[in-house]
Amino acid sequence: MSPEATWRDADLAAALVAVDPHGLGGIALRARHGPVRTAWLDALARLLPEGMALRRLPAHIGDDRLLGGLDLGATLSAGRAVASKGLLAESDGGLVVAAMAERLDPATAGRLAAALDTGLVRIERDGLSRTLPARLGVVALDERTDDEPAPPDALGERLAFSLDLDPLPQATVTAPAFTKADITAARRRLPQERLSPETEATLVAAAAACAIASLRAPILAVRAARALLALHSGALKEG
Repeated sequence: MSPEATWRDADLAAALVAVDPHGLGGIALRARHGPVRTAWLDALARLLPEGMALRRLPAHIGDDRLLGGLDLGATLSAGRAVASKGLLAESDGGLVVAAMAERLDPATAGRLAAALDTGLVRIERDGLSRTLPARLGVVALDERTDDEPAPPDALGERLAFSLDLDPLPQATVTAPAFTKADITAARRRLPQERLSPETEATLVAAAAACAIASLRAPILAVRAARALLALHSGALKEG
């Protein structure tokens, strides 16, 4: 695949994840720091509708910040236990950018995976017991060198897309094909978009033909196809 085609795929993947972050899980992005990665992340941020969170998750984040816990100051003021939201709950409906995903603690990766599976975060600490919504997607930044391990499988297998921007020259970067207005309209259309049973069967058969045993792959493929329909159906109807 040419560098130009790879960038177009990366541009489309950003748009689809902006349309349905939790449904698609997110993107595993192989890209070390540089102008190409910066351009892609900036383009993604510009696509997100107003109010959609885009939070950065450090590789060595602690549970108190990730999950939430006891807000000591508010507790002392109120005279009762007051919980603080963690980053996962704060990101409900939006996206989390996981820096240095290859260095994520397995426990942290597991908590991200649980949020991707359930759309919830459970706080069972500091004498608190709460369940909060956390329907989010993850952009896992894979910044490893050749001799470092990949990000945890528990996270990667829940993300619809895997991109490698490292080989791309800066000249490959072009303006995004979609706008914030396109994403907002597609998000409104998404609940009505459906695939035919024949199309869904074809996606499942393709996964089987590739010896993919996990059901997650065809499920994510169906969701990606629905997001693509939502993204393009407005233009098709106008045409």
